[in-house]
Amino acid sequence: MGFEIREVDPATDFPAITRCMFDSHENPPQPFFHAFFPIHGDTHDAREDAIAEGATRLHSWHTEDPTSYWQKMVDTDTGRIAGCALWNICKENPFADGHHMEVTWFPDDGSRRCAEQVLEEQSAPRARVGQRPQVYLFILFTHADYRRRGIGQKFMNWGMAKADEMGVEMFLDSTPMGKSLYEANGFIELEKNVIIPRTNNPDDAWKATEKKIGHSTWFLMWRPPGGNYEEGKTVKPWEKN
Repeated sequence: MGFEIREVDPATDFPAITRCMFDSHENPPQPFFHAFFPIHGDTHDAREDAIAEGATRLHSWHTEDPTSYWQKMVDTDTGRIAGCALWNICKENPFADGHHMEVTWFPDDGSRRCAEQVLEEQSAPRARVGQRPQVYLFILFTHADYRRRGIGQKFMNWGMAKADEMGVEMFLDSTPMGKSLYEANGFIELEKNVIIPRTNNPDDAWKATEKKIGHSTWFLMWRPPGGNYEEGKTVKPWEKN
C-alpha cells in the first residue's frame, strides 16, 4: 500500500474530503468539531445533510480565500482519501482586516452565539501574536483506517518545507490529541487556551449547543523561520520592544 500527497481538485473533491473529515472526528469523538460542522438532528439523513452542507461551505471558503491550500493523501491502491490538510499560506498579515467569523451554519439564535464565541476564542491567541506572513495549519486529519502510517508526518514535512522556502514562521492550534506530533517537529507551545463559552442569559439553543461542543482545550504552537528554536535565544517577534 502506498500513499501520495496531491493538491485537491476543488470541482470534485470536497464531498469526499468532508466525509473523511466527519469520519475522522467521530472516531474518537471530538466534540469541538460540532462548532465548525454541526449535525442538526440525530438521524442518518441529518448527518448526510451536514456533510453536504459542509462540502459546499468548504468549497466556498477555499475558492474565496487566496491563502487556502488543501491537500489530500491518497491511497494509491484504491484511490481512497486517507487524510487531508488545509494550510493557509499567508504572504501578508492574515489579521490585517480582523478575524471575526460569521457562523451562518447555525440558526440565528443562542446556538449561533455559542459557536461564535467558541470560534472567536479559539483564534484569539494567534491573532495577538501572529500578525505577520506565515504558514498556518488550519486542520489536519487522518481517517481511522489509516492511522499510524506516517500520514500526518508527510503533511508536516510538506508544510515545513513550504515555510522554510518562504522564510516565514508557522502557527497551528493543536488539540491535546495532536500535540505530540507537532512537538516532535520542533513546534513549541506558546499558550494553553481553555474555551468555556459563557453568557448571562443562555437560551435553550445555547445550552444544547454548549453541551454538544463541551469545554475544549487548545494549544497555540509556533515554529520560527527555519525551525531552529533555542530557549532564551530565539527571538519571538511579538515580544520585541
